[in-house]
Amino acid sequence: MEFIDKLYEQAKKAQKRILLPEGEEVRVLKSLELILRHELCTPVIIGDPDKISRIAKKEKIDLKNTEIIDRKNYKDLDKYVSLYCEIRKHKKIKPEDARKLILDSTVFYAALAVRTGEADGFVAGAAHTTRNVARAAIHCIGASKDTPTVSSSSIMILPDKSLGSNGVFIFADAGIVPDPTALELRDIALASVRMARTLLDDEPKVAMLSYSTRGSGGSGKSIEKVQQATKLIMEKMPDLLIDGEVQVDTAVVPEVSKRKNPKSSIKGRANIFIFPNLDAGNIAYKLTERLGKALAIGPILQGLRKPASDLSRGCNSDDIVNAVAVTAIRA
Repeated sequence: MEFIDKLYEQAKKAQKRILLPEGEEVRVLKSLELILRHELCTPVIIGDPDKISRIAKKEKIDLKNTEIIDRKNYKDLDKYVSLYCEIRKHKKIKPEDARKLILDSTVFYAALAVRTGEADGFVAGAAHTTRNVARAAIHCIGASKDTPTVSSSSIMILPDKSLGSNGVFIFADAGIVPDPTALELRDIALASVRMARTLLDDEPKVAMLSYSTRGSGGSGKSIEKVQQATKLIMEKMPDLLIDGEVQVDTAVVPEVSKRKNPKSSIKGRANIFIFPNLDAGNIAYKLTERLGKALAIGPILQGLRKPASDLSRGCNSDDIVNAVAVTAIRA
């Protein structure tokens, strides 16, 4: 797939150190073969070395030259305990509680390693919920000053190359913020635009989605929220190609756009979808993946100081490899 090939090429050039804190998960270990074959990054896995070795032997996975961090014997545990207590001092976290949290959850160790610069990013979620991965990233890496709303985006690669950017879309938010305010929608959109500029060979074209197109649905809290968010985004990025509020057919079908919204700046050629709430985003991305036969990469966490990617717990090894490539590029 052309877009995936480009991602792999960019990741190989970046050569970053990416942590995989679910080293005892078979799918993660199987992903290492592809990661190393394509030279996407320097992968580092976290887990119990004995357990990892047994799984690798059973599955005939070659772990030669793969760095393993022993979760039972973190060499820098005391440093990370102190760091976490300092980060969360407003919550009055006790050292013994921080120690237990880091020892119990490898994603917290991974996120702290990214915070200190000992790793460039982490990818997790094969065995952890999105909530746990996001919590570790938000608490330990922290939110960006530019877009302080931490959200997620999914890269959707469709078989129909006539849509989006040669078949590629960015959907946001599909995993983190349940019912974003207008200000949070602004942050989600701005972070998604930055994602597009990093990953797509195309100008970002943003559709602020709704059940209404430019007032056709009358008035309502959801419509007004999307309208307000669109204004806030345009104040920040006046040259951005953006339309809102718009229905999805108006956003992706030029003929429909001409009829419903003739003054649109994106003219039915959107490549970024910003959803009004998590219900819409999550349902849309899963429908697109399952019924539209799209390849989904992510959810990718955005709005953080340093990169991290979540995975669906239903992911396969290829999904992990793709998430690692995107994380390496963003780093």
